[in-house]
Amino acid sequence: MRFSSDLLEEIRNRCDIVDIVSEYVHLKPAGKGFKGLCPFHGEKTPSFMVSPEKQLFHCFGCGEGGNVFNFLMKYERLSFFEAVKMLAQKSGVPLPVDEEKEDILHKKKERLYKLNNLVVNYYRECLFRTNQGKKVINYLKKRGINDTSVEKYKLGYAPPSWDALTNFLKKKGYTYEELIKAGLIKKSKTEGKYIDYFRDRIIFPIFNLSGRVIGFGGRVLDGSLPKYINSPETLVYNKGSNLYSLNFAKEDIRKKNCIIVVEGYTDVLITKQYGFNNIAASLGTALTTKQIDLIKRFTDTVLIAYDADSAGNMATLRSLDLLVKSGLEVKVIDLPLGYDPADFSIKKGRKPFQNLIDKSLSLIDYKLKLLYSKYSIKTIEGKVKVIKEILPTLSVMGDEDEVRAQTKKISEELKLSDEAIRIDLVKYKKGLREFIPSFINPDSEDGNVKAEKILIGCMLENEQIARDILTKLKAEDFSVLLHRQIVTAIEKNLKDDKIVDSQKVIDYLNDDKAAKLISKILMKENITFDERIISGYVDTINNFKLIQGRKNLEKRAKILDEKIKISEKIEEDDLKELREIVRQLKNQSIN
Repeated sequence: MRFSSDLLEEIRNRCDIVDIVSEYVHLKPAGKGFKGLCPFHGEKTPSFMVSPEKQLFHCFGCGEGGNVFNFLMKYERLSFFEAVKMLAQKSGVPLPVDEEKEDILHKKKERLYKLNNLVVNYYRECLFRTNQGKKVINYLKKRGINDTSVEKYKLGYAPPSWDALTNFLKKKGYTYEELIKAGLIKKSKTEGKYIDYFRDRIIFPIFNLSGRVIGFGGRVLDGSLPKYINSPETLVYNKGSNLYSLNFAKEDIRKKNCIIVVEGYTDVLITKQYGFNNIAASLGTALTTKQIDLIKRFTDTVLIAYDADSAGNMATLRSLDLLVKSGLEVKVIDLPLGYDPADFSIKKGRKPFQNLIDKSLSLIDYKLKLLYSKYSIKTIEGKVKVIKEILPTLSVMGDEDEVRAQTKKISEELKLSDEAIRIDLVKYKKGLREFIPSFINPDSEDGNVKAEKILIGCMLENEQIARDILTKLKAEDFSVLLHRQIVTAIEKNLKDDKIVDSQKVIDYLNDDKAAKLISKILMKENITFDERIISGYVDTINNFKLIQGRKNLEKRAKILDEKIKISEKIEEDDLKELREIVRQLKNQSIN
């Protein structure tokens, strides 16, 4: 049975040779590859090498070598058919039922490749040989795309006519059904006519790793939406399985052992013009496992250069976690707000973009920067959100020393226990996704109430901590009446006896509810003497007080505003009070 080159390539892409050979040979890292004792002849010094970037093996002792199929055939004494079948099962690639069907599929794909090439030439003719196309060429130049890029990437132009391409391809012998399956035309929902899929757009042919055209992207010339559209999925095109320009960039990626991943076509073309040749685009999607497998064939280092809005959305960040999970080193180029790689290169130049690359952040540092700007880390609620959103990245990091270093750094920045974060990480790795972080107890109390209880416990247990807390908070800062009463009793105990004694506090209050609460706090709550954690709880109470004060001011302002609106005569005192409230609201800062 004969297998198509497309099928064999798909199996090879999904089966990393290092993973397969490692099942039979103990491999150790050696430069850019791996080495081990050759399984095909006896040796004491390793001369058997495996290259992940070339997906080949070779023994410099006995001369055996080849690709992953050759290795299995030699080691397992299999036929080529049996080796392909074995790897297809491992990788989940379905094999054709029989040779006739496989041959038909192969011929359909070849006809589709031929059709795509015909369409590329048609769009290029429209670009270079029509009056509309000449305007597009001027537009491309204004956008910073030079003639070399236009030629190398075979850019074209789809005319505004509803059916220009349809009519052209019909004359070439293609059926409507073929053209719909190729993603080049569609049927109008209103009139039922066949119309071109791309109209009045700049056309970017999309190439596979071998350099064959598999689909197209189209960009509008004005501000209309959608700005970009891509070919629908076809026999040869799957958006999540390809990276735009990887066919042009793969050798530079290998040489530099680094790939810069951008979002779209223009980002690729412009940044390449500034000398950054190791660049490819994810076609506006969050990275997929198939795209990551492609990247791993050429490098183990990935630089993400998305614009600030895209780089910060959760779908993108989750896909970047997949990169880390796959063992790749991931860094994020922190572009200024409002810039994409193309705009930045044009306006700032090569050197500033290189400076951004040099200062790129690790994925975890980038995520923390986003989270710290999104949530207040001075409140318990903010800390909870940061911890929950950073755990996915911590959980996929393979280097345990790095994980320890990161949890220590996070604990210092959030003023939390390092151990608590480690406990939560273990929970997350075990599959628990909804849990209360370990630095607070699992109950439904508001964060400020919880903080008040823990601080009361800290004061009851340690005289010096009680004095420190009472320099930052007063009894009236506590939101619960019973809490205020206990804090007042603690203050009196300190004043009278110079110590804090929980028994005397209970006796002083002489209240059953207070006695029950104090015993519960001291027996159940997570009492801590860590200054950073205590400071965080103090901040939580102060922020709650500020928020409540702001709400009261806003409520009073609303009452005064309504009063002024309905009154025939404006009272000067009311107006003066309203102005004062507005001033206070402007000056008030809540962390």
